Amino acid sequence: MITLASAVTWILAGSFDLAERWINWAALGEHFQLDEILFVLLVSCIGLMWFGKRRFAEIQKVLDQKMQIQHSLEKKHQEASELLQQNRALIKHITLLRESERNQLAGELHDVFGQYLAAIDVNASVGLQKTAKESPLFKTLTTIQESADYLRNVTRSKLRSIKPPGLDKVGLTASIEDLISQWLSSFPNLQLKHALDLDDESIDYDTSLTLYRCLQEGLVNISRHANATYIDLTMNMDQQGGTPTVCMRLSDNGQGFEANNLIGKGMGLIGIRERVNALGGEFALKSEPNNGTEIMIVIPLNAPL
Repeated sequence: MITLASAVTWILAGSFDLAERWINWAALGEHFQLDEILFVLLVSCIGLMWFGKRRFAEIQKVLDQKMQIQHSLEKKHQEASELLQQNRALIKHITLLRESERNQLAGELHDVFGQYLAAIDVNASVGLQKTAKESPLFKTLTTIQESADYLRNVTRSKLRSIKPPGLDKVGLTASIEDLISQWLSSFPNLQLKHALDLDDESIDYDTSLTLYRCLQEGLVNISRHANATYIDLTMNMDQQGGTPTVCMRLSDNGQGFEANNLIGKGMGLIGIRERVNALGGEFALKSEPNNGTEIMIVIPLNAPL
């Protein structure tokens, strides 16, 4: 481009005799030394060239600094991404360990407590059959039988809360229906409306277990803290950017709280968020004092809808 401009200037200068014209014009202003202005222009050009070179060096230096900052940010971003992946893997591993411990505890409750309570009940029944109703022992055996029956019901209830009943066999929908039924039997004064539109075969076990535990924890939080009278639950399949997802929305009309003060509300909601994040899902919480609480969960699925 500079070469072309120089060539054009040369052609124009030669065509119009610019040098001769300049000499003739400068001669008219000899009193003002106009013919010496070329040297002034030359010095000015050299000065501008020097200034441009210095500015170019400064800009190059700033650009290098910005490139270093960008490289540092990219490195930090990569490290943060790796840490996030490791954190998700750790949370998933911890979750698996917790579920393994839950299953082990459930097995012990079923095999040990269940069998011994059944044996106590049978022995008490045999004793009652062989004891007269007027005997003081009859009342004692009756009390033992009632206590064993009560403990058996408590154990059965704890087993349901520790281990989802047949989640891998009957599917997520049936397990949630059972959870809701058991929960309503414990809190008959609460109204719970639910709508489930799920394809259980498309939802892997980890996702099903996460949704079940999140709903379980959410219902526990409502019963303990919300002071609500109405609960609404929806679960459905959806598509986000071509990726199949399962969505859960749990809301209540309770007293609510400041959503920014999540830590102050215990570890339950944080546990829900971490479980969802470990599967690459999204967790959203909306709550205001005296205006209820809403939990939104979206988890991507690997299996096609």
